[in-house]
Amino acid sequence: MYLDKDAILNSLTKEDIIKIVINLGSAYPKADSNGDLIFQSVCHGSDSWKLYYYHEPNIEKEYKGRTFHCYSRCSDSFNIVELVIRANRVKGKTITWYKALKYIGQLTNKLTVTSAEEIEKEKKRINDFEWINRLKSVKKNKKEVPTLSEINENVLDTFYYAPHEDWLNDNISREALSRYEIGYYGLTNQIVIPHRDKDNRLIGIRGRYLDESDIERVGKYVPLQINGRFLSHQLGSNLYGINVTQDKIKSIRKAMILESEKGCMQNYSYFGDDSFTLATCGSNITLTQQKLLLHYLKCEEIILAFDREYHDPHSFEAEIYYNKLVKKVANIVPYCKVCLLLDSENRLPYKASPTDMGKDVLLELLDEKIVITMDEVNRVLKEMKKEK
Repeated sequence: MYLDKDAILNSLTKEDIIKIVINLGSAYPKADSNGDLIFQSVCHGSDSWKLYYYHEPNIEKEYKGRTFHCYSRCSDSFNIVELVIRANRVKGKTITWYKALKYIGQLTNKLTVTSAEEIEKEKKRINDFEWINRLKSVKKNKKEVPTLSEINENVLDTFYYAPHEDWLNDNISREALSRYEIGYYGLTNQIVIPHRDKDNRLIGIRGRYLDESDIERVGKYVPLQINGRFLSHQLGSNLYGINVTQDKIKSIRKAMILESEKGCMQNYSYFGDDSFTLATCGSNITLTQQKLLLHYLKCEEIILAFDREYHDPHSFEAEIYYNKLVKKVANIVPYCKVCLLLDSENRLPYKASPTDMGKDVLLELLDEKIVITMDEVNRVLKEMKKEK
């Protein structure tokens, strides 16, 4: 089931907000001189009247509208979904972002549920026949994007949902951690990363070990194991974060492709719902991922923002890496604009993602993106063939 986030949240009136927050434990709200609502601080379980709600955009405070701000213990801003999560957390109940959205829709009778097929019909802007012709080589394998096995949602109740300090200190916001449903599994001391497909189905859960001994023994990122069962899936048969950013990507026809889940969260921290990133969770773009990008998301521009795998940007090592990147996108270049993000000014450490060093550095790299043409693809492939 796909919940239409924008349709639900954008339809909420002040009366809906009052109903939700009262249901979470606040008394009927007060109002300030501007008419903004003031609730009791249910976000951290306090009776103090420090939780303000700004329904309309507030230029002075840089709020986009429909925003809460706690002027007490939380001391930050968040939307109604995050408030539901926090209010439940202080009561000892952990719920995911998805369940919080469903709660809001059910309570206000605005549970807008849209099938993937209906979304396609509403957003389709490019003639089907044109795309059939353009995608012939990508669709040589006539199988559709595989439907992966679904994992029972109840497994998410096993984890503790509180922002982990390690990731908060790595350019990832609390809102991003909440939106991507990041949890913590104390039994194995792992950060929990749920993976969902384009229809918001839970298809896998990965864990990020925190203990160095575990990292050395089995690796940093591995499928999470619960009761002897590995909650794994074929990483190459999905694009991480597609359930979060697909609406934005479809509206702008553009996607930025990263290697890791963490990069998606960092980018969401910088740009919120304007983020258009996805992660391959590997160093290649599989045929299935190409189909998702070109056929399902209908991207007209793809920006490849993989990790920096060279020390000196002007070295032979950097040239070899550039050629490898060009080869990775060779099958996509004929069908849409393809760009690479490369660091020529040593702004990124070795092995770093373009999102690792903050929003400003990422914007600089985006300003310097390199467009890859078919002529360039042919040149690189010819050169690589000679080297063999």
